[in-house]
Amino acid sequence: MSEFDQSGNKPRIVLRITIVLLLLLAMTGALGYKKFMQIQTMMAQGSIAPPPISVTVAEAKAADWNKRIKAIGTLIAYQGVEISSEIAGIVTSINFVSGQEVETGKLLVELDSQSELATLASAKAQYESDNSQYQRWIKLKDQEFVTKNALDTQLALVDIAKSQIGIAEAALAKKSVVAPFSGKLGIRQIDLGEYVAPGTSIVTLQSIDQLLLDFTLPESNFKDLAVGLSVTFKVRSYPGRTFTGTVTAWNPLLDENTRNVAIQAEIDNTERQLAPGMFAEIEVESRQTLSVLTVPETSIFYNIYGEAVYVLEKPEASDADPNPEYILAARQVQVAYRVGGVAGVSEGLKAGDQVVMAGQLKLFPSLKVVIVDDVPDYATKTPTGQ
Repeated sequence: MSEFDQSGNKPRIVLRITIVLLLLLAMTGALGYKKFMQIQTMMAQGSIAPPPISVTVAEAKAADWNKRIKAIGTLIAYQGVEISSEIAGIVTSINFVSGQEVETGKLLVELDSQSELATLASAKAQYESDNSQYQRWIKLKDQEFVTKNALDTQLALVDIAKSQIGIAEAALAKKSVVAPFSGKLGIRQIDLGEYVAPGTSIVTLQSIDQLLLDFTLPESNFKDLAVGLSVTFKVRSYPGRTFTGTVTAWNPLLDENTRNVAIQAEIDNTERQLAPGMFAEIEVESRQTLSVLTVPETSIFYNIYGEAVYVLEKPEASDADPNPEYILAARQVQVAYRVGGVAGVSEGLKAGDQVVMAGQLKLFPSLKVVIVDDVPDYATKTPTGQ
């Protein structure tokens, strides 16, 4: 290629480079201008206050709360014993079956009583002999054939013989084991012909038409107790079912180790649905009544200080804003109970306060809010709590 051709291409290359640079400058300027306008728009938007947040609220309502205290306890029989023999002997008769209902005085077991019968017969014979002799001497007394001293001695022998009969009858009675009260027998523990020692268990007897519920409460709840208080409880045999009873007594002496007070309640069990030994989850109604404010349970949230609610406050009207929006204020509260979606607040609110019902995570104090649709009154449940 000639020198003329090479020098002719140079202006073209320079022209192309110039055009590319101009295009790049134009694109950079356009992008810069667009970004500048975006920044200006954002700055303009930042100078405008955001609209208030819409919230739903409920009014705090005054109510009285009968405090309910939770506890655990055990059902026991109104009367219950382990029937046993007072003396040793061989079982000669068993007059019951396991699980039988018996009445007071029902003969349950007889032990071999041949020796006691013989002793009783001997005591009766001795009494007859001594008494006959005494009767004869009384007749001879009028004829002065018997001294008064001899007559008194014979009378003493008659009394001794009579007491021996009583001793023999008592020993014979111990050979018969009877039911001390009406109730239901358990499982038989002995067999016919078995030798039983004193204290050997024969069968259990439980009076279960009425039961007792034994439980304890801490010393701090002693002031809540009163005879006649209502007790409700559940047992694992009947999930979802609640039974009732009445406090009848408590121990005036607290346990020195646990500082707990032992309490007893009576339970009607005529339907025989409960049994001694069952574990019970209990709620005891306190005799003390506490004034609370009820709010929806959803209005309660947690912060670093504990439980709290958002309350709507309206700032004072001014010439610049005669109808100001509500602002939020966080208040710490003390919740006494929760039941059926309703919480009872004992501290931190006053009657008539409007509390935010939901959405607390997106809210913060001093935020401006407006109330949306009216919320229907929530049902105030019968307050119970721990």
